Amino acid sequence: MRSIVMMCGLPASGKTTVATRLQRHAGGVLIRSCDVFADLGIDLPAWVQRTRGFTANVRDYDRVRDGAYTEIVRRLETALERADLVVLDAVHGERAKRDDVYVVCAARRVEATLVHCRCDDGAEIARRFERRRGQERTPEHEASDLSVFQDIARRWEDPHADRLPDGRAPAILTVDTRPAPPILIGEEPLWLAGMLRTALAEAAPRNDFRGATLERA
Repeated sequence: MRSIVMMCGLPASGKTTVATRLQRHAGGVLIRSCDVFADLGIDLPAWVQRTRGFTANVRDYDRVRDGAYTEIVRRLETALERADLVVLDAVHGERAKRDDVYVVCAARRVEATLVHCRCDDGAEIARRFERRRGQERTPEHEASDLSVFQDIARRWEDPHADRLPDGRAPAILTVDTRPAPPILIGEEPLWLAGMLRTALAEAAPRNDFRGATLERA
């Protein structure tokens, strides 16, 4: 059965680390928003400066950001032609962005699960951002300014209120990345919950979520 795993979470919540670990363990195709941004020439640190920390001219940034999400969906549709598992690594903070993925899933009759990464510790979030400073030219570390977090937080819409095109609620697994190893909350679908637990346990000795190798999380 073909499946899509849609990562979801605020910046520095552990999305890229979880997505990378899952894809390495389970295979399939990994589509990262940071790579799409780079391919489209979207320079996030430059936009932080241009919008004065997303307080001015934000509409211009929204236009290019929306274009990046359109490209993510296009790449998803292409990947589904050749892969049984596709992992989408992006914030997916707004319901409209998630709905675009749900529509593709419904049209292709593909199972979709949302993996919601969380780190409800402001001090730890600040430390994760600080560790990214000076590495902004590496795609997964491009979000190094806390204004990026604040911009996404103001847009955030709770994924637990989502509905699929047929009216059902989507399957959601939650990963709390504060502890090491991270804690997985949820059991459905069983195959993905099992794979995630194994992938996260394998990552525990490296402590990727807190260490210097932290990815766009």
